[in-house]
Amino acid sequence: MLPQIRLQPWYPGQMGVPGSDVPRGLRASSAGVVFFVDADHPNATTTADGTDPENPLSTITAAMARLVTFHAEASIQAANSVIVVAPGVYTDNITIANATYPEDCVILGASKFGTIWRPASGDALTIDQGGWTVDGIHFQPAADGAGVKLTWNAGSGGEDAVIQNCFFDGRWGTGLYGIEFEGAPANVTIQNCRFAEFDAASPCIIANGSATADPYQTHIFGNTFQECAEYLTVTVGSGFNGAIIAGNHFVRATGALAATTTYINLGTMGTGYNQVVGNYLDGDYSNTGGYTAEGSGNDNWVGNFAFDVGEAEVGDNAITIAVPAA
Repeated sequence: MLPQIRLQPWYPGQMGVPGSDVPRGLRASSAGVVFFVDADHPNATTTADGTDPENPLSTITAAMARLVTFHAEASIQAANSVIVVAPGVYTDNITIANATYPEDCVILGASKFGTIWRPASGDALTIDQGGWTVDGIHFQPAADGAGVKLTWNAGSGGEDAVIQNCFFDGRWGTGLYGIEFEGAPANVTIQNCRFAEFDAASPCIIANGSATADPYQTHIFGNTFQECAEYLTVTVGSGFNGAIIAGNHFVRATGALAATTTYINLGTMGTGYNQVVGNYLDGDYSNTGGYTAEGSGNDNWVGNFAFDVGEAEVGDNAITIAVPAA
């Protein structure tokens, strides 16, 4: 019988690149590249190859730079790449630019609560490229920014994004956002996330007006909203178009805040046709209580469980049969 012979690695080591000669860790395939980020690892640097978990990159910024380099090389398939971020505190400001980054990549946190993204200022993550997924990150937005900002202008941007299993922690801050829509990124999914402790003028999710249309076919599924002044809202001149908001829990503030002023406000300027169904709605189910349908009059808000309903329904703890009234 012939002896077993270990084959030469696909990517042999490179002189001066830590970790490039270690066979452990997923490297490259037709499904993209996997990079490892671990700020607390004793071997972590900003110059490592990044594809070996025992010699990871120390910042998310360094991993994103490696991805851009791979994307620029025609011989490497960079789309569908994954950036795995270990527990720790990260202070990066990242913009996924449409012109330089591949589509359909993933930023994956190893711990929903332990992988903390906390920039000193500005937006933590701006997505201006299609098909990206953010999974399992604990965002702590800066006082002047968003945890995740989705943009869409001039026909391109952060459409088809998926934001899931994340914790958006406002830490009682003001002037910040959990997730911000700028323009009209279409087909965005926000699911199984937790939003907590955003103070006044700091919505958990906001659509900001722009010269383009407003968010189209946004899916907001199975999230929890607690201890915040504003949950889901828009700025003047904005509105959600064709959104589906289902299976979420909107809970009134009972702690440090005096009250929740806005639960769901879908705006007055969108096309409408939003579906708000199967949610648990706390507070007074009315416009004055913090619930506002899109202004075109064609939203569907049937089948929500309202804990303390307003004028549009009969009695407390009822199932909604109409859009919230004044």
